[in-house]
Amino acid sequence: MRPCATMCGMSERPPQRPEGELIERAQKLSGLSQRKAAPRAGISENRWRNIVSGYQTVSAGVYAPVTGPADTVARMARAVGVTAEQLDQAGREDAAEELRRLGPLEEPDAAGTTVTELAQRLARQEKITAQLVEETAELRRRLTEITGKDPLTPNVG
Repeated sequence: MRPCATMCGMSERPPQRPEGELIERAQKLSGLSQRKAAPRAGISENRWRNIVSGYQTVSAGVYAPVTGPADTVARMARAVGVTAEQLDQAGREDAAEELRRLGPLEEPDAAGTTVTELAQRLARQEKITAQLVEETAELRRRLTEITGKDPLTPNVG
């Protein structure tokens, strides 16, 4: 059996960590519920709750401390508008650095599509369009070669 890295089976709830307080305050100010904020960070509502509170319930009256990984805390912070500077001040320099790396949260449009997704779709469509233009020109050239006239020139007479 693996020993616990932190105190296991505590009968008192561990205190809330500073980044948990910060994220909870920002989440409430944003008007987002935990249910709506968690998916924006790519985690479950339960995981969100554990990281914000700083503990998880192991069994009735038994608690284990929870410290969110830097990347998870950064995504949570981004989801509710916490800045990297605020994470630095809360003592989570690792999460602040990750948040800087992640950049701003892209807001989905009404259909749930982000700007990046739209740009990627546009690039794919432009590539397909360019290929179709090339294929059309080749077909036109071949038809002209076979028939001796431009297939798009109307027949007069």
